[in-house]
Amino acid sequence: MAGNKQTIKQSRSDRALRIFFYIFIGFFAIICLYPLLLAVGTSFSDEVAVTVNGYSVIPKVFSLEAYKMILGSLGKNIMNAYCVTIAVTISGTLLSVLVSAAFAYVLTVKEFKPRSALNMFLYIPMIFSAGLLPWYIMCTKYYQLTDKFWALILPSCMNAFNVFLLRNFFKSIPEELAEAAKIDGASYLKIFGIIYFPLAKVGLVTVGLFYALSYWNDYYLALMFINKQKLYPLQYYLYNMLANVQFIANQANASLGYNINIPLETTKMATICVTIGPIILLYPFAQKYITKGVIVGAVKG
Repeated sequence: MAGNKQTIKQSRSDRALRIFFYIFIGFFAIICLYPLLLAVGTSFSDEVAVTVNGYSVIPKVFSLEAYKMILGSLGKNIMNAYCVTIAVTISGTLLSVLVSAAFAYVLTVKEFKPRSALNMFLYIPMIFSAGLLPWYIMCTKYYQLTDKFWALILPSCMNAFNVFLLRNFFKSIPEELAEAAKIDGASYLKIFGIIYFPLAKVGLVTVGLFYALSYWNDYYLALMFINKQKLYPLQYYLYNMLANVQFIANQANASLGYNINIPLETTKMATICVTIGPIILLYPFAQKYITKGVIVGAVKG
């Protein structure tokens, strides 16, 4: 009858195979989630209990000492580091997406003759590197990035892989749209802004998430260029804090001759929870774009 939905009956083997896949994926998800649960449970544990019993998802002895150490007297500094990291992540992601998208669009314009040379210019650094010393001299002596906010952004402003990913997205857009816009008198900049940029939303969100994760987790640029504590991003500040706690504990134990109970292991786990919280909340909103974005960007072109 018209309008009735026809269902395809599955065989017993198909149902069994589907159930097996559901169980396998669920088990794999639990394996992936377990380290995070272990970190959360340990962060709320007492240091002595962790030392005696080891890590556990459910705390043997509940304690907030690790979070008191991180958020207590150091709370103001951590909030400043959070603000620096958020500012770096937002501004860096927007700038990186814009620069990468513009570069990728240029590589798709057939009328632009040097595009083959630019392709090689972008591809070669993915294989060969000039080394750390020339890069550091360039950033400090010529770009004057020492103790500057932009030192946390500009050295990582463009990633070659992300540019190629966006280039393949732009190639998947029908050329007829650009040709019609040219006939109407649109410039290349206008074509990029009103046609390519909106139609490549999936690719832009995917690349934007890659850049956001990179900026959020980065501490290396701060290690290389930043000496002022007010410019420390979250990851580098917490790295310094954990190193100082370890040093203080070792010095105190050596001088006093007995162990002082400083929550080292629980503080490490609490640090993990503090740093990954916001980015974990961001991921589910962009997750639907990631799989589609990577697949389309890798296959097209």
